[in-house]
Amino acid sequence: MRIVIIDPDRMTGKLLHFVLTDAGHEPILARTAAEGLDAVIGRETDAVLLEADLAASDTDGYELCKELRARRYNGPVIFLTHRRETADKLRAFEFGADDYIVEPFDPLELIARLHSVTRRFRHADHQALGTVLKAGEAELSIGELTIRITGRPPALLTPTEMRMLECLMRNHNITISRETLIERTWGYDFIGDSNRVDVYIRRIRKKVECDPAQPEYLHTIRGIGYVFRPPALGKILDMPPALGGVTPFLGESRAYRAAV
Repeated sequence: MRIVIIDPDRMTGKLLHFVLTDAGHEPILARTAAEGLDAVIGRETDAVLLEADLAASDTDGYELCKELRARRYNGPVIFLTHRRETADKLRAFEFGADDYIVEPFDPLELIARLHSVTRRFRHADHQALGTVLKAGEAELSIGELTIRITGRPPALLTPTEMRMLECLMRNHNITISRETLIERTWGYDFIGDSNRVDVYIRRIRKKVECDPAQPEYLHTIRGIGYVFRPPALGKILDMPPALGGVTPFLGESRAYRAAV
């Protein structure tokens, strides 16, 4: 895989280059935000390893991640940083990161997490081609990574936002637990904290709702999870969670449609 490393530290860059080359990948080193953008945008890139602490005279990793997403790079972005605070992690996910690894790290763990996140992206891309989901006046174009709601301009999603919203829209009117959203968005081998779900729900609401503070589509079901409920369908009874608090990832059965 072609992996772009954006890190101003020469020693760290050389270490990452060696680790990735030894694992059979094609690493590309960039030491500034400008070099990183040039290496990624318009080129086939399987993943980006991004140091959060870029030189102040350049830009920080958070802003660079935001810029990559704005320029329609939709592949995985993995943050590498010495920052351990939860606020820093949440900020990274707000700006479009897909994983967050605190330095110093085990090279084997880095490779395992890189393979995990790229595997999920490839699976999503394979499933996405030509798929359009509709729920009320909302239309999710998975291949184009856009959400459209009648009367509003389309909003561009990141791949992670798309996977979470796809899970919710495929099961609209059914409450989906946080555990199921984690599994369907990041996979069974997810490593991290569950606060990530809240971050992405807030991001999705900004793109779906007229007023994210008063959601019409994406509702919180306290103590259980979330439900995508188009307002045109009116108020319905949410499906209770399965044993252990996890709602199965199910399509609507004929019996359930008849009930609502």
